[in-house]
Amino acid sequence: MPSILQYYRNPLGSITYDPAGFVQLTWSDAPISPPELQSIYVHTLQALRHHAARKLLTDQRRRQPLPLAEQQWIVEHWIPRAVQECAYSHCAIVESQELVGRQAARAVGQALGTNPPLFHYFAEEELARTWLRQND
Repeated sequence: MPSILQYYRNPLGSITYDPAGFVQLTWSDAPISPPELQSIYVHTLQALRHHAARKLLTDQRRRQPLPLAEQQWIVEHWIPRAVQECAYSHCAIVESQELVGRQAARAVGQALGTNPPLFHYFAEEELARTWLRQND
């Protein structure tokens, strides 16, 4: 079986491509910096495009809560661009262990309503992987 490919890394996390057909964004516990946040999302978009992937697994167990301005940037700019340019359709989120982190992540999904992508939240990474593999 092909191995997972490292794509990009900055202090906030790393981006990999899983040959099962999705990009994975694994967050660190570093403080959120808007330039680094936008950089990791720009590279995530590039990884989706490069690998012709429509699905994203984001492991937020260690991620610091997103400030409101960054949540809005993701909802208003990044997600619409990813949907338009890459047909971004599914996002499996391995949730933060902290309540405020979970709330921030869910606020992004709720802000989109029923628009793509489809968000699903998990406590364990393997459950998130299984969900992405089953949703083509």
